[in-house]
Amino acid sequence: MRAVSIAEDRRLVAGEHPLPSPAAGQALLEVAYCGICGSDLHFRDVPELFPAGTVPGHEMSGRIVALGDGLPSWQLGDRVTVLPFAQCGECELCRSGQEQVCPHAIPNGVGLGTGRPGAYAEQVVVDGRMLFALPDSVDDRAGALTEPLAVAVRAVEQSGLSPDQPAVVLGAGAIGMLTALVLADRGFEQVVLVSRNPARAELATALGLTAVSLDDLPAQAPACVFECAGTPAAARLAIELVRPLGRVMLVGVSLEPLDLAAPALLFKEVELHGVLSYSRANFAAAIEMLAQGRIPVEALITATAPLEEAEAMFQTLSARSNPHLKVLLAPQQRAAQASA
Repeated sequence: MRAVSIAEDRRLVAGEHPLPSPAAGQALLEVAYCGICGSDLHFRDVPELFPAGTVPGHEMSGRIVALGDGLPSWQLGDRVTVLPFAQCGECELCRSGQEQVCPHAIPNGVGLGTGRPGAYAEQVVVDGRMLFALPDSVDDRAGALTEPLAVAVRAVEQSGLSPDQPAVVLGAGAIGMLTALVLADRGFEQVVLVSRNPARAELATALGLTAVSLDDLPAQAPACVFECAGTPAAARLAIELVRPLGRVMLVGVSLEPLDLAAPALLFKEVELHGVLSYSRANFAAAIEMLAQGRIPVEALITATAPLEEAEAMFQTLSARSNPHLKVLLAPQQRAAQASA
């Protein structure tokens, strides 16, 4: 099968890989679409996280084409999306309903780097527990947005923010945009999205969001700041902006030390809350939002590309003036079939 892996020089290379086979309790999927995540962009340059040979890809949709023993509730041809973190369901955290921080989730996950091969491939093996059915009203393109949308759902849920309180979302990438959209969907009217990217700010405005530059932020201090840019500077800015006794949601993934100033944290008694994964209920809620058409999927997906163009798309998405928001890889397409 065709798949994209990370070469020794850190480039993404498409080539032939052995066809995987599902073991007991696993399913083999034909991948329809797989989103390029911001964490993929960051991690590909870190060998400790993405060793050479890694097949990335954790934002996926597809169809079941083979089943191992022990999955009687699934059938060949079922359309699915995948919760890629391998939450075991058996540890104390999972049993207490806190599966989003299961210690087994990342090391054994799919497409997360140090775990199992991901969905930058024509086919991928996943655990039966990772499978979530896609309703007919959620097409394959929308299904690939379930995973990042679940992150946004989790961030909003954990923020403790009331609809009448002001909030700021820093960063208008996919996670920031989805977080702002979830807030809007839930009736939060005092939400400002900060973007340094004019194309993304224009898209946000077209979607009914309030997008501003740093210079145009409202004077009123927000009760909560969602830091979705994933940089130390953004984390420091979030603490500077939030009001006393406010909460900062660290949603963006930074690989650098945040180097936060203690005085502002202490004097304002700011609460920091990290979000990376999500509960199974959050994942199901994301599917429901997509099924009800509450997320403007087609506006958010700005390009699709075949596996052979993965490296070119990484280069484009890493550019400061990058016009794209969410790019999907389409493993079943060849280069001549790609569409913008």
